Amino acid sequence: MKIKAKHITSENFANFGKAVTAPTKAPTSQAGDYRFWSDIANYHIDGDTEIGLCTVYQQPVMEIAGVERHMRTPEILIPIDAPFILPLLLEGQPDGAVEAFQVNLGEAAVIDKAVWHGACLPVGKKESTYFVIFRRNTPHEDVAKKMIQKVQIEA
Repeated sequence: MKIKAKHITSENFANFGKAVTAPTKAPTSQAGDYRFWSDIANYHIDGDTEIGLCTVYQQPVMEIAGVERHMRTPEILIPIDAPFILPLLLEGQPDGAVEAFQVNLGEAAVIDKAVWHGACLPVGKKESTYFVIFRRNTPHEDVAKKMIQKVQIEA
């Protein structure tokens, strides 16, 4: 199966979480030397949080064959040095329902609890590093994984 990634927006990402993109409203506060927008996205995490880094590498074929999810925490992904494609699947949907979203520099994805997601795929570079923010110890205490039918993803 082959799907095409779409650029992340608040509208097309709403079933999976929240998209953080450039604000279109007036700043919350501004002066001659700054502009600040408050509350462009929000999320709730019970307990302490952690910030990690993940680097993903370009593969000969851009595809996924497995996904994971976290039942006790949302997951926030923020690209650092290159855009990435984020594959997602809702619980109860067939493997063919995978959707993929491109997240560019200056944007972020807030994935809701319990949403299946694959490892991100780099766009335009051989590798992409991104911040991963979620409940502390999630990699050790709150990861469910499953294999799915291979899905090729076009940028």
